[in-house]
Amino acid sequence: MKIGIITEYFPKTLEFDIRGGAEACAFNEAHQLSKKHEITVLTSRQSHGDYHINDMKVIGCGPPRPYVQKGSLLKRLLFMKDAYKKGIKYDLDVVIGYNFITHPIAWKIGKKTSTVSVARYHDVWIGEWIKNMGITGILGEILERYNLSRNFNHIIAVSEYTKDKLAKYFPQEKISVIHNMVDFKVPEHKKCPDPTITCVARLVEYKRIEDLIKATSLLIEEFPHLRCEIIGTGPLENRLKKLARKLGLEEHVRFHGFIEKHEDVLKVVASSHIFCLPSTVEGFGIVLVEAMKCGTPFVASRIPPLLEASAGRGGLFFEPKNWKDLAEKIRTLLGDRRLYNRLRREGFKQSEKYRREYIGDKLEEILENLTLGR
Repeated sequence: MKIGIITEYFPKTLEFDIRGGAEACAFNEAHQLSKKHEITVLTSRQSHGDYHINDMKVIGCGPPRPYVQKGSLLKRLLFMKDAYKKGIKYDLDVVIGYNFITHPIAWKIGKKTSTVSVARYHDVWIGEWIKNMGITGILGEILERYNLSRNFNHIIAVSEYTKDKLAKYFPQEKISVIHNMVDFKVPEHKKCPDPTITCVARLVEYKRIEDLIKATSLLIEEFPHLRCEIIGTGPLENRLKKLARKLGLEEHVRFHGFIEKHEDVLKVVASSHIFCLPSTVEGFGIVLVEAMKCGTPFVASRIPPLLEASAGRGGLFFEPKNWKDLAEKIRTLLGDRRLYNRLRREGFKQSEKYRREYIGDKLEEILENLTLGR
């Protein structure tokens, strides 16, 4: 098949130098599908122009721009316009959009060229955009409602949780579920000498990083050498640093910012004792599965997509937004070696269900069936 992948961001190399879950999903699936199929990626323009990664052709669209999760409206519109203009020139069998910005591009290319159009869907935010993103979420609300009113040939959700939400707005018989690929070689590492908690997340409201910082403040007296490693950037970074200073945690909480190489992120996760994800909004939870594969038990908010991704194994869950409960679950893990080791084994076993060959075969089967029906 000739497959078009449309994603706002795509790495420059196989080193996986990108940030978001949607971009990770696009890269992993493009890479796996490229072993048998011809892949053309339409993504944001980078300074070095068009390029290839192995057999994948990567086409830059719109003006050069840095990674953003919200805002940058004009550049996003220019990207959408240019990606459409370039996309209709290719003779594709199927075109896939990977987020709410790229979904309408995929649909319009499909309509113009009679190509099968697919939306890869991570989460449904209808009715929640302003709560999750602030006032700029109004545009996201409008665009997502528009997207789900389009007649895509198919939508592929990353979880049953997302499928159930989609079914309120899109024909259920045209929705499938394929979980994210989470498959990598665990980097060589040594566990930190001090008890260490790591979190990898965008520093935005719904990730609830402040709950982890507050929980850390409750544990310092019992675990005086406790370390909290926070990887990621976002608009709340300065506020979270001020909170850590206010609670006297300068020596315990470290903000790494953006770490370019994914392997280096995984080294931090693998060398930690606990991975924490206090988020209240997720479509699947790739980072949770990555932690399980690294042999690092997690403490995560009890929300449906994280329960689904982990099958309830590999860690402990706390009541969302309840930082005292979060602290208690961390305390339990650090204090119960038998439980800790059992969760490590369970988590690794669960992570094996997301191997790229298994997920890739399921994705390929759906795409082939769709193209056969053209």
